[in-house]
Amino acid sequence: MSISNHTPHPLAVLAAAPDSNIGSVALSLSLTPESDGWCQLLPAGYFSAVDGRPHDVPGGQWFLDADGAQLLITQAQAAANDLVIDYEHQTLATDKNGQPAPAAGWFKAMEWREGSGLWIKPDWNGRARDFIQNGEYRYLSAVFPYDKRTGIPLRLHSAALVNRPGIDGMQALEALRAQLNTPSTHPQETTAMNEALRKLLAQLGIELAEGAALTDEQGQAALSALNTLTTKAATADNLATEVAALKASDGNAKPDPAKYVPIEVVTELNSQIAVLSAQHKTGELDQLITTAKDDGRLLPSMEAWARDLGQQNLAALKGFLDKAQPLAALKALQTDTTDKAGKDEDPVASLSTEEKEVARLLGKTDAEFAKAKAL
Repeated sequence: MSISNHTPHPLAVLAAAPDSNIGSVALSLSLTPESDGWCQLLPAGYFSAVDGRPHDVPGGQWFLDADGAQLLITQAQAAANDLVIDYEHQTLATDKNGQPAPAAGWFKAMEWREGSGLWIKPDWNGRARDFIQNGEYRYLSAVFPYDKRTGIPLRLHSAALVNRPGIDGMQALEALRAQLNTPSTHPQETTAMNEALRKLLAQLGIELAEGAALTDEQGQAALSALNTLTTKAATADNLATEVAALKASDGNAKPDPAKYVPIEVVTELNSQIAVLSAQHKTGELDQLITTAKDDGRLLPSMEAWARDLGQQNLAALKGFLDKAQPLAALKALQTDTTDKAGKDEDPVASLSTEEKEVARLLGKTDAEFAKAKAL
């Protein structure tokens, strides 16, 4: 990239690699600062240079909206250093011509104004102020890389004081010149007040850029934060009062027996409840198993299993027995044991048809069932 004052448009120099989708532009832009020091840097919407650039963007125009401007603002404010404003874009040409590139000023405070564009608030040095006051420089020029597919600026590189605007319709520096020539009545006092307010808002979580006005939404957020702090402070005061009252009370005073029970009594009561609960559970389990054996829902050989299950999960055992069907053969098995005892007949041959059916349902052989029956 090179800059020469002998070219038709010396401050609208565009450089881009042929195989790249990103171009860079040093574009001189005419622009008017307002009386509060804000200056327009880039216009809103579609715009192009007076010489017809950009030639490498479809439609031949750059484009900037609120979203694109917010990206530029966020990047600049996240950087450690302020952005430079030089003279005639000498920062871009110093490697070629070997001349120094003194700064005219610096900027980081930026804001988007709908329908107008991107505005900055420069911090001018003394020499630049004299140039502006004397009308020796009238325009501000931005340098930015951009996406060649969309024409959207990707970031801000720098800016420069120039006298050849690259875009028609931008505002000149006359308002800033008038401001610099008009002494302020209380400049230091006003700045101190604004800075104090900005720091106060920051403590409430409201970040306000230097020189930016407080929006309605930010004002409501600040009030909400103050209300929250007030509520927390009142709660803290009440707790402090209660703590002080407790400290002032007699630590040796006996508690009211109508309201408080000694811990030993509570512990003993809990132990008794646990014992009674275990006894009740054991009695209920014994009754459940005895009834199931009597009505044929539970084999004697299954008693140990049923007792283990009942001690661990009484509800599960109840569910099993509720679904089990009472079998007459099993019931008969409980009542006929005495009559059949002492007989020398084959235990398998003595099984009735119903008992064999029970053995089959239990998944046992006739011999296994006969052996269990004899127990």
